[in-house]
Amino acid sequence: MAAQTNAEDRFVLDTVNRQVAQIAKLEASQEHVATKADVEAVRGELRTEMEKLKSDLTWRIVIAMSIMTAIFAAIVRLPAAGA
Repeated sequence: MAAQTNAEDRFVLDTVNRQVAQIAKLEASQEHVATKADVEAVRGELRTEMEKLKSDLTWRIVIAMSIMTAIFAAIVRLPAAGA
């Protein structure tokens, strides 16, 4: 009976050791995987960059429209060529 329990204990210990080794191997292979904090940091940076790009684009559109309005106003005020 004691020999059987000893063999069962060794089997369980071997199984646990194999599982621990497998877990350690998986953890070591996933060092390059991003954490939730990494993903959130990138999202924050992207939001900031997108807001800056939207602001820049808005100003470019405003400037372009002002220039087009000035050109249109100058053309309208030109004297007629035949008059």
